[in-house]
Amino acid sequence: MKRFILLTLIFFISNKIILSQDFNFLSGKELNSQFYLHKDKSETSNSTLPISIGVVSFLYLFNPIVLLENDKIAFGMTKEISVGFGYFGQNRIAFEYSYVFVNSLKSRIMIGLEHDILLKKGMKPSHFLQGTPAISLGSGYFTNFTNSGFFGETSYGYSIRNDKLLFYPSIKLRYTYVPSGSDILDVSVGIIIGIANPFIDLKIIRKY
Repeated sequence: MKRFILLTLIFFISNKIILSQDFNFLSGKELNSQFYLHKDKSETSNSTLPISIGVVSFLYLFNPIVLLENDKIAFGMTKEISVGFGYFGQNRIAFEYSYVFVNSLKSRIMIGLEHDILLKKGMKPSHFLQGTPAISLGSGYFTNFTNSGFFGETSYGYSIRNDKLLFYPSIKLRYTYVPSGSDILDVSVGIIIGIANPFIDLKIIRKY
């Protein structure tokens, strides 16, 4: 009887050790698979990072624009800079230069006034950059150095600003009326840069 009990205990202990080793082995494999899976995700994100930086840099320097003029489609590059005024710099004087590739009148200039409707509630001027979705409405003067006209525009994007600086990735739709030439409809996408509010010292004490 004692011999049977002793053999039973030895069998139970040996099985427990084997099961424990198997569990540890499987856990190791599972951990290794999780590690490699995590590594693959990291490698994927790292591989897309240069592409993202390249796209952002391109849009920061050059905004692609597509124009419909005289029943013809043209492509070009455009860049807008602005100077804001008002309590939050949401009113802006904007200057934009466009270069159209396939057109005899390649250079165009737009000067206008724009108003940003900030969609995030409760924002206040701050030293730190704050972001909010925004809709912008504007109008102004157009010239291609041969014909002149007037335009109205609207844009939607994500406004990033503090009390002095403005970065505004957005997509813009504009219609230009040219009395002595062809009217123009254009769409552009890119990053507008500007000075948010240089005319008012808001004396901000808070740091948010």
